Amino acid sequence: MDDSNCTVPQLFRRLRPWSLAALGIVSCLNSGCQSWQKSHESAITNFGAGDLELSKSALTDSQKSLRAEKKLLELDQAILELASGDVRQAEGRFRNLRHELEFLEQKDVTEQASSMLMDSRAVAYSGRDFERRMVLNMALLTSVFGDGQDSFAYSLQVTEAAANRREAIAAKLNKDTSSSHLAESHDTTLPASNISPAGFVANVSQGSLAVPTSSLDQPLALSSYLAAAVQSESPTRHQETESAITDIGYWNPTFLRHDKISSGGEFGTRCEPGNGTLHVIAFVGKSPRWISESAEPTSAALLIADRIISATGKHTLPPTIASVKIAKPEPAGYLLPAGSLRCVVGPSNSAPQQIAASPLTFSTVVDMHEVAQASYNEHRDQEIAAAITRRVMKKGAVYVLKETQNIHRNSLVDLGINVAGIAWEAMEKADTRSWRMLPGRIDIARAELPAGQWTTKLQITGYGTTGHLSSVPIHIADGRNTYILCIIPERDFTGNILVGGADNHIVPASNVVSETN
Repeated sequence: MDDSNCTVPQLFRRLRPWSLAALGIVSCLNSGCQSWQKSHESAITNFGAGDLELSKSALTDSQKSLRAEKKLLELDQAILELASGDVRQAEGRFRNLRHELEFLEQKDVTEQASSMLMDSRAVAYSGRDFERRMVLNMALLTSVFGDGQDSFAYSLQVTEAAANRREAIAAKLNKDTSSSHLAESHDTTLPASNISPAGFVANVSQGSLAVPTSSLDQPLALSSYLAAAVQSESPTRHQETESAITDIGYWNPTFLRHDKISSGGEFGTRCEPGNGTLHVIAFVGKSPRWISESAEPTSAALLIADRIISATGKHTLPPTIASVKIAKPEPAGYLLPAGSLRCVVGPSNSAPQQIAASPLTFSTVVDMHEVAQASYNEHRDQEIAAAITRRVMKKGAVYVLKETQNIHRNSLVDLGINVAGIAWEAMEKADTRSWRMLPGRIDIARAELPAGQWTTKLQITGYGTTGHLSSVPIHIADGRNTYILCIIPERDFTGNILVGGADNHIVPASNVVSETN
């Protein structure tokens, strides 16, 4: 039957299966996503407010949803377990998630096909590049605050990961400089084309070549710092410790400059005889959330292209109304300003006024806002290219459908298919999935102290008239490292303060008191 002569009821009967299928898909996707995401947002809000029990309950509700991102939610669950003092459970979860995310990172043909039909959210969440690096860092960190049995093995793994990344950078720079005919310059250094990647890395370490690093790699500065601390407890690992300390400056030069100015002392066995090291680690704020961004220039180009094809081709294409969507980061919640956390250390029998004379200096080893922005800049073109490919595939599918079904141009069925095509394209959403309870900033302060019993006072200052103070008793051992971890997702400490390394205990949240400045 000539579809141009269809009556309106006949046309509706023809389009009804398509309409029901489209509505079913949209309803399923929207209700499923909104259900778990709403509970997830509630968990994040309660975490920032310091109510871990409500946060855990909301996170559990998210995980019960049919289409919930199970691995993503487990990452946040591990942070809640860490804040609650359940270090062993958190370590096991990070260890398992690391391997599972690595597996999900592999290409799956079925998922790739689904992403072309829908959008990039059809691919299982495997984490962004910096998030996967932070999972390994967290596994090492939780081991340090736990029994420490796997900390040495983790330190070797993070060192290997950093070395692989460094060699990849060196190889890329080697290739780039070779293509720019560096050998023709009058520089006294060897041409990059004559330097192997390994040799190139060695030259960088010795300071003979400067290789710029991106903020994207800041998590590797934390990797190097933790590796240096763990390795430093073995006198036979002096060279490995030295290399790890050098790498801190490679991945985050600003941190190393501040660290040297603060004179925090050495690591472990590198300290003076009879001394040990205190490392105070602060998880500040929450990682940026990712929101949808319209790639307008791309959308304009697609609009022009489909107009040209519609004007010259046998069949019309659905007009480009919905813009191409990609994800971009933006700050989430309140981020405590740098310098607001005060840490003072004194002998266990010292009075507060005596302790307050020597505050430690915190330096930022990872700024997740800078890291997320660098990741966005690094992958933006790739994300746009994938979105364009997906849009072209959808338009092509509509064109093929009209050709195989012999749909007449400008008929009612042709119009109906175009409308369905517009709805199909409008269903696309940017992939805004991210690890939301990952700290927005990681600050570290270090002090070399004589072995013995000490008291650490942690206080948040800089706003209002009330300072929030926590007293943390610690033990420093000769040639060992003692660690303190505090979590400040908004304006105050959340959960417990953890002590690990040579000393190992949990300071309950009830030990945090308020004092007037």
